Amino acid sequence: MPIITLTTDFGTKDHFVGAVKGSIYKELHEAKVVDISHQITPFSITEAAYILKNAYQNFPEGTIHIIGVDSEISVENKPIAIQLENQYFICCDNGIISMITNEINPEKLVEITIQSSNDNKLSILDVFVKVACHIARGGTLEVIGKQIDDVKKLYEIQPQINVEKNQIVGSVIYIDNFGNVISNITQNTFNNIGKGREFEIIARNYKFTKIYKKYNEIVDFSTPREKRHDDGKKLAIFNSANFLEISLYRSNLKTVGGASNLLGLNYRDNITVRFN
Repeated sequence: MPIITLTTDFGTKDHFVGAVKGSIYKELHEAKVVDISHQITPFSITEAAYILKNAYQNFPEGTIHIIGVDSEISVENKPIAIQLENQYFICCDNGIISMITNEINPEKLVEITIQSSNDNKLSILDVFVKVACHIARGGTLEVIGKQIDDVKKLYEIQPQINVEKNQIVGSVIYIDNFGNVISNITQNTFNNIGKGREFEIIARNYKFTKIYKKYNEIVDFSTPREKRHDDGKKLAIFNSANFLEISLYRSNLKTVGGASNLLGLNYRDNITVRFN
C-alpha cells in the first residue's frame, strides 16, 4: 500500500490534522499516513513549496502527497493532481508545485473534476482524500480529472539575473527552525552566472566573500576547545537542498539567536550576489 503524506498549514492545536487522517483511514483502512509538516506559515505557498521540494525525493515511488496549504477550492484555485517521478501530488493550482515542475516535467497533469460530497467540508477532507485513496488503490488520474498542460508559476522563487551588472538579486524564501535564512539562489544559478569569479554576497548590512562547504568548516579545530568562540559566527553556505543560505554557526533561537533575527533578515528580503 503506497504512503500518503500530509503537508499543511493547519498546526497541531486544532482538530484539522486528526480529521484529515480520520477521513483517510475511513476511506482506506490499510493506509500508511506520514506527516511532512503541519507548521507551514498560514497560506505561505513559497514555504510549502520549499519544504515539499526537499522532502518528496526521500520517499519511495508511488507515494501520494496531499498538500493542504491555501487549499480552499475556487474558480481561481482549482484542484489538480500530478504524477511526477512516479510520485503523486494533490493540491490546488496556486503555484506550490511549480518549484518542482520548473526543473522536472510532470508525467501526467490533470484538473480534478470530481465534486465534494459536502459543501461544508474543507477540500482536503473530502476531494483530496478521495483522490489520494483512489490512486492508492491503483486508480489512474484520467478517471478523476481532465488533462491540462501547465500549472501556475510561483515567480518569487526565481531570482533576478542581471548579466550587465554581473549580479543575481535573490530573496529570502524560507527561515528554518534554527533561524537560518534560505534564499532562492541555487548553486547551479550561482555557478552558471559566476563562472568561477570572485564574488560578494550582500544581505542587508552584511557582506560575505566566501561560501563554506559545511557549517563546521568555519571552526579552527587546531585551537583548543576551551579557547574557541565559534558559536554565532556568520557564514554563507549552499545547504543540503543546494540553495544559498545565510547562517550562524550552531545557532539557537533560545540562546544566541539565529541569522534571521540577529541579522535582521526576513521573508522576501533581498540577498544579492555581485561578481567581479
